[in-house]
Amino acid sequence: MNQHESRKVAMQAIYSANQTPELTVEEVEANTVKALDLKTLSAYSKELIAGVIAKRMELEQDLSSKLKKGWRLNRVNQITVAILEVALYEIKYSSVIEPKSAVNEALNLCDEFADPKEKPFVNGVLANFVED
Repeated sequence: MNQHESRKVAMQAIYSANQTPELTVEEVEANTVKALDLKTLSAYSKELIAGVIAKRMELEQDLSSKLKKGWRLNRVNQITVAILEVALYEIKYSSVIEPKSAVNEALNLCDEFADPKEKPFVNGVLANFVED
């Protein structure tokens, strides 16, 4: 499984985890393997899933701070939230991908999973976290 596929699996796992936040990392991983009919998760998928779940509150606070006045993260499409959380985790904590590449990968996930109108929103929010 390449890095893009690992990220795609992790994003789907985070989407599911956000629907049932009381699940443990292990339960989320097991549910993801079953739901996506996988033999196993890649090491990178596991890293992203565990990292995003461990840092969920921080990531959500960071993302919320960059939304327009009056907007709340719970008003944002949940697929988009999962894409944002995975990308922000990569921007802040990953040593295997450059921040600008993490934004590009998030936009690729938007192409696959989100409404086309979400792409500029995701780009705009994540741009706040990328240093030039």
